[in-house]
Amino acid sequence: SLRKPKLFWVSAAAPLASVISSTLFVFIFKAQNHGIQI
Repeated sequence: SLRKPKLFWVSAAAPLASVISSTLFVFIFKAQNHGIQI
């Protein structure tokens, strides 16, 4: 993975990005259900 740092970062950031996106999706979904304007 030292020869391909980009591949390493992609493999490391993929699960993190999925967690962040799911968290933001739930946050926005709950905010809309509570009538909060975004």
